[in-house]
Amino acid sequence: MNQLTVTRTAAQALTLATQQRLDAASGALALIQEAHTLAFFRAHPALFLGCLQTHYPLSGDLLAGFAPPWDWKRLSASRALDWTPELLAQHAEAWDWDALSKNPSLPWSDDLIAQHTERWNWRALSANPALPWSAALLDANAYRWDWAVLSGNADLPWTAAFIHSNAHRWDWTALSWNTGVPWTAAILGAYTERWDWTGLSANVSLPLDAALVAAFAAHWNWPWLSGNASLRYSDGLLDAHLPHWDWKALSSAAHLPWSEALIARYAAHWDWPALSANPHLPLDEALLQAWNARWSRSGLSKNTALPWSETLLAATPDAWDWDALSANPALPWSGALIERYQDRWDWDGLSWNPGLPWSEALIAQFAADWDWAGLSSSAQLPWSADLLARADWAWDWERLSANPHLPWSAHWIAPHTTRWNWATLSSQKQLPWNAELFSAFAEHWFAPLLTEHQHFGVATLSPTEVQGLLGARAAG
Repeated sequence: MNQLTVTRTAAQALTLATQQRLDAASGALALIQEAHTLAFFRAHPALFLGCLQTHYPLSGDLLAGFAPPWDWKRLSASRALDWTPELLAQHAEAWDWDALSKNPSLPWSDDLIAQHTERWNWRALSANPALPWSAALLDANAYRWDWAVLSGNADLPWTAAFIHSNAHRWDWTALSWNTGVPWTAAILGAYTERWDWTGLSANVSLPLDAALVAAFAAHWNWPWLSGNASLRYSDGLLDAHLPHWDWKALSSAAHLPWSEALIARYAAHWDWPALSANPHLPLDEALLQAWNARWSRSGLSKNTALPWSETLLAATPDAWDWDALSANPALPWSGALIERYQDRWDWDGLSWNPGLPWSEALIAQFAADWDWAGLSSSAQLPWSADLLARADWAWDWERLSANPHLPWSAHWIAPHTTRWNWATLSSQKQLPWNAELFSAFAEHWFAPLLTEHQHFGVATLSPTEVQGLLGARAAG
């Protein structure tokens, strides 16, 4: 055996040994974590039951072997259960069939649907995107489906032939708004008198080029069409239908190729207040000056695309809409600017404005003026324990409880246990949920709300451990 072979063999042995040690360590950590999870749920049986029913792959035997107060509606909505046709049949009398009909995690098949035809909520079933949709499935239950709901379901196997074969069944208004249909001029032309042309005009899935617009010019709802983000602008499109367009909707649109030339070309048609507020315009000092007499100062005051400066504000302070300016995040905000026009601002709008240079000093400077609901909902404030502890500030604790942007932790929550809205906190997915956080405030949490979105590792428990916890709960 040469030296190279010896070296390679030794390296492989070392790698295998290292991997075995890592696997052993990982297994030990998993056992420790599982023991912690088991102890945690043993201490909090109500939480355990909620997590179990929402996040554990319960089997039919587990459900049948114990008789806790099962919440069959919650179980029926669970996406974690070990769903099988046998499980459905085993507890057919207990399930909430409305919730089952909405559940995308069932093992949907034509046979499963056929086995329980009299139990399903067919309206809910008609909206479920997880069904194995096919023309055959629809035909087999033609008189059970809710065709108005089906007509709006984007997940059906939409084709021109499919639409034609069920033309007598569709709700044409719902179908007109459906973004899953492979829209073509041929499909539109086949049923011009049946379509809801408002829905079609607003439908962003239509291939709205100049040819399609022209082909059905007599049918469109032009205000809705004008605001449709899928409208494909081309040279001559606006001229071809000049009197039909809703120029206010066009003036607010993001999808036009805005330029100085386009603005000039249709200057007599634009809705200038709407145009003035449109942040997609290439606004600069030259463009502002060129149409100075046309711009709406109220519209411009809302526009984030202006080259904002203190000089621009100061030039004509009485012309601006100060309510709109107060909500505009693009101004050159500073404490000095706010103080300079303190009597002009709308403090409600200012308080919700994410563009302000939020600091503790700024908040303190105008503490008597703020709408504290806005501040309490903010993602931009420099959140800290000291900031929240200010007793002289009128925090809105309901809004604070709902604010996902706070630096949530047990240390953050603890000083204010009597102020939080605990139902709102329990619904917050953004909290750093773990066993320690729950245990620290166990008497405050609303377990039914909490277990809708948190599992606390319940799925790591073995069926034997689950049986033990259920048995202890029944005995206690």
